[in-house]
Parts: sequence; C-alpha cells; structure tokens
Amino acid sequence: MNRNRKSITEEIIRLLYRHPYLCAFIICISLNPLFFGATENIPGNVPWICALIVFSAVSKIFVNKYRAKEINRICFTVLEICSLAAILGFLHLYSCSEYKGIWFFTGGCLAVYYLYWRLYTEKYDFQMKSLLIMGIGFMLKLLYVLETSVYVRQHDVGSFDGDIGHAGYIGYLLQNFHLPDFDVRERWQFCHPPLHHIISAAWVYINEKCFMVDYNQARESIQTLTLFYSMCIVISAYKIFRYFKLEGKSLYLPLAVVAFHPSFIIFSASINNDVLATAFMTGTIVSVLNWYRNPDMKNIIKTALCLGLGMMTKLTAALAAPPVAAVFIITFIKNMKKDWKKFLIQFAVFGIICVPLGLWFEIRNFIKWDVPVLYVQEMSKGELQYIGDINFFSRISDFSLFQFRNVFEQWAYTDDKTGEIFGYNEYNPLIALLKTSVFGEFINSGNSGGNEFLIKMSEILFYSTALIAAGSFILMIIVLSKKGIIRVTEKILFASFYLIMMINYYKLQYDYPFVCTMDFRYITPSVITGALFYGIAEKHYGSGSHPAVRTAETAGKILTVNFVICTMVVYIGVCSA
Repeated sequence: MNRNRKSITEEIIRLLYRHPYLCAFIICISLNPLFFGATENIPGNVPWICALIVFSAVSKIFVNKYRAKEINRICFTVLEICSLAAILGFLHLYSCSEYKGIWFFTGGCLAVYYLYWRLYTEKYDFQMKSLLIMGIGFMLKLLYVLETSVYVRQHDVGSFDGDIGHAGYIGYLLQNFHLPDFDVRERWQFCHPPLHHIISAAWVYINEKCFMVDYNQARESIQTLTLFYSMCIVISAYKIFRYFKLEGKSLYLPLAVVAFHPSFIIFSASINNDVLATAFMTGTIVSVLNWYRNPDMKNIIKTALCLGLGMMTKLTAALAAPPVAAVFIITFIKNMKKDWKKFLIQFAVFGIICVPLGLWFEIRNFIKWDVPVLYVQEMSKGELQYIGDINFFSRISDFSLFQFRNVFEQWAYTDDKTGEIFGYNEYNPLIALLKTSVFGEFINSGNSGGNEFLIKMSEILFYSTALIAAGSFILMIIVLSKKGIIRVTEKILFASFYLIMMINYYKLQYDYPFVCTMDFRYITPSVITGALFYGIAEKHYGSGSHPAVRTAETAGKILTVNFVICTMVVYIGVCSA
C-alpha cells in the first residue's frame, strides 16, 4: 500500500510539474458545472454528488482498516452507518443554511487536506506542502467567486446588455461576432485590446449554445476563467521561487503570501482584463528566466507569446518588456563572440511573434480612426473623486496620521438630500496602494455588517500586510546590494521590473489624478517581487546566529501566519455579509 501511495504521488507530481497550467485549467472547468460562478447557480444534485464522493472516500478508509484487520466486521458496519448518518445530517444542515458557499469552502479545504494526507511522502515533502498551501488558497478564491457576482466589486464593468464597460465589450462581441467597427474612443473601455473579451465571449457562447446554460449562469461563469487566471499567477510565482531553489521556510512563507494575497483573491472574481494581463506578465518573467538558464528557441518563443498575448490583453503588460530586453542584451553581450548569430535569429523570431501580437489592435485603430497607440480614456475633472486640485508633490509627501484612522480606502460622497459632501478622497498614492492591496476599492466597514470583530481583524490584516510589504522592500534592497546571493542579470531583471512598475504607477497618479487610479491592481506583480526577495533573504540569512537576524526571522514568520489567518477570516466575513 505504501509503495502504491508513493507511485501515485510520483505520477501526480510529475504531471503537475510538466503541465501545471493545464492541470489548473482542467480543475477549474471541471468545477464550472458544479457552480457556474455563483452559489445560486449550484444545481440541486451537486450536494448529493459531493456527499457520495465523501462517503466513498470515508468508506475506502474503513475498508482498508477492515482488510488490515485493524477493525472487525461489527465495528466496520457501525462506522459505515455512523458516517452515512453524519453525511445525511450535514446535507440537511446545508439545505437550511444561508451560507452555502461557506459549506463548499469548508468541504473543499477538508478535501484538499485529505488528498495531502493520503498522498504525502517524504520524498516529495516540499511539493506536497506547497500544493497544500496553494490548494487552500484556491478554495478561498473559489469561495470569493461563489459569493461575488459579475456586477459586484467590479472595475469598469458596466452591463452585458449595455454599450459601455468590459461587460458591454464582451456583450458586443457576442452579438456581432466581430471587433468594434467604430472609433473605440466613443465607448467607455472599448479602447482595450480584445483578447480577454474575445475569450470571455467565446466561453459564454460555448456555455449557452453547446451546453444549454442559461443567460445569467453563462455570464456568471466567466469567473471560472478569472479564477483560473488568478491561479496561473500563483503557479508562476511558485515557478519563480523554485528557479531560485527556495525550499522549506524560504519557499512556504513567500508562497503563502502570494497564495493568500487579497489582491489575487479579488482578481479571481474580477471580469475585467487586469487578471489575465497580470497572468501573462508573470508568465513572461518565468519564461525569460527559463530562457536565461537555457537560451533556446523554445523558451524565447514562450517569452514572446506571453508578452505579446499580455499586450493583446492590456497594453500595460508591456511594462515587462524593458526587463526582458535587459536580460536579452546582457546575455547577448556575454555570448556574442561565439553565438551572436544564434541570438540574433532568436531575437528576430521574438520580434516577429511579439510585436504583431501586442500591437495589431492599436495599429488597426490608428490606421482606421487615428486613435493614438497609447490612448487612455480620461475622466472628467468634474468627478467627485478628482484630486488634481491637490498639488502632486503634496499628495505623495503627506503622511498625516488621520489617513490611517480608517484602513479602507476613503471616497468623498454626497448626501442625496442635502447635496452636502462628506468624508474625503484618498490622495496619498502610497497609502492608497497599501489600503487597496488588502481591500480593493469596494471592501469597507459596510461589508462587516456591523461586526466589530471583523473590523478589528481587517485592521490587523492591513497593518500585517503593510509590515510584510515594508520588510520585503528592505530585504529586496539588502539582497540587491549584496554580492553572490543572486546573479547580476537576475538582479537587473527584478529590480528593473519593480522600478518600472512603480515609476509607471506614480506617473499615472500625476497624469490622471483620481482616486480610482491609485488602485493596487496596476502593480499587482510587485507582490511576487517582494515575496521573492523575502524568500531569498530567508534562505540566505534565516539560519544566522545573530540575535537581530533571529528576531527578524521570527517576526516574519509570525506576520506571515497572522496575514494568512486574518485574510481567511476577513474574506470569509466579506463573503458572508
């Protein structure tokens, strides 16, 4: 039996190692018919199917114990009857519960742990523990998807039946079966490259026409795709960590930060193009690292596809281009005496694939309607959220303590009866960045239902996240300044990637001074960058004997565990509100 377990575990690990993204996709689309993106879409027979699976798994344990003569026939029969009664009891409680998503989350977590327990072997210790972390993180994302409609906590979505927003864009493709045949500046958000919207429209069409899924279920199930994209980001982060041979605590701690980071939980249910663009950006970093380690045609084609498709999703994915170019240039200079021809051919192939993929939509719009390639739709200065009346340098330098009285992002609002303006608009980009990294724009004290415990946990989560972010930034500076920890090319790749994201973020605040432009969603890959240097520092300094090092390591562990627990509590609370 132990040999059989090792064999099964080895086969699963090999499959996941070779095709991690494909496996994640299969898991997500397999779950789609069970939920169609929302708890209200769960078919009536699904709880019974889940109950049958649970009963079969439990029975398998009892059968094995009976065959091993650890229990007798009477004991076996009693256990079977008791387990069946317990499962039927839980089914009844489920049917009476208002929080069906919580039931599936709890059951899913137990299933993940059960698989970990059944398949665990010492040979694949860190792989199994990593899968456990990612598995529980996946279940939290799935819970958020189930309890978050395509019209709730969304950015610039509009309506599928309307003519603006990302949902309107998807709806237009569904109705017309062609790209916008008008100046994209005429409709809000139609200026974006269409890859995400095409995939979403095709997904809805297949669900409706091939599987006879109704209108609302098909549209809610777009979140099955965004759930998959969010998991791709976590998988890419794991690949980056393993590239640097992180294992043990140096792997589990940063992986937990990424797997449970609120920004990726929010992404999992967001049907705009941010999550797919981020997935391609992180995939680009993975691919260029693989190319740097093994500079062959296959890896450069993967890099070109990831970057090109990312730009075809959202043009800001091009922020990954300069760091990639830096790796290409450094590698070429090091090898140009003997392999210059090979590299020039590879770079030509990269350009032939990446540039047309990434820019064809913008070039088309420029030729047809004279739309600037870097066009961004602007908002009116008459919007209540406009903060351009505050000097930019005042905004970035003001850290007045009153801004920390509330850990949720602040928006001024108007009283409907009197027209009086209350509250204030968040204006400091760094503070807004920290707040939205944890809660986004739409989660606030109203989501707690007046629960003081949940508000307190939200405050603890905010400060834990802020401390982890600050610590990771300091560790990044330390690792980048030390010789011999990682190679110079790798330092340039991640330092330039982080720096370019931050410069672009602050330029966005300067050019478009609105509260909504300060959202953390514009720099979400920085989570992985920070977590990476956290892991690298843990690997190289974690076993140090200096009291300060030991204290810092202990503080990091406590903060990370606290971060994971608070994230789960807060987001379960949000989903239950």
